[in-house]
Amino acid sequence: MIEVKFILYLCLSLLLIGFVLSVLYSFTDKNSNSAQKRIEKLLPGINCGQCGYLGCQAYASALANHEAQANLCKPAGADVAKQLSELTGSSLESGQDYEEQLFTPRTVAYIHDEKCTGCGKCKRKCPVDAISGVLKQAHVVDPKECIGCDECVATCPEKCIEMIRQDHTLEHFNWNIHSVQIKSGN
Repeated sequence: MIEVKFILYLCLSLLLIGFVLSVLYSFTDKNSNSAQKRIEKLLPGINCGQCGYLGCQAYASALANHEAQANLCKPAGADVAKQLSELTGSSLESGQDYEEQLFTPRTVAYIHDEKCTGCGKCKRKCPVDAISGVLKQAHVVDPKECIGCDECVATCPEKCIEMIRQDHTLEHFNWNIHSVQIKSGN
């Protein structure tokens, strides 16, 4: 009977300690650079690096510290750039051209199948799963899914991937024109 009481008191005290730690963590999390957290929630979260920073968290930190422009995230688009500029208090450059938002994507990866050995390294590195194929056979990039992050080009040991610019045709026109915000899985 004494052992059961001990176990119950131990469980209760551990539960209480866990609750207190959880409350303390949530309190400190809210106070630690809340501007960066709000900026990070606006960004797509795919960590493609097109902004020139090592992922969305680094770009959000640079924006919060006023070290970066609000219009560098191409996958997020013009609407998010406008929201970021309002949030950070910076102004978008006058005459900002968002033609790339009308035709999406402007540059995509292309795999030269005669050089591709089918190693699959590009497929594993692609943040949006735009590359398909099986091992030891040439892989293919879906241009509708490719965001042009250039990760596969840097990863390919055969150097058989290049970024190509798509033509401005009605097939590539973004009829919605408003950018689609990609939410992270968290």
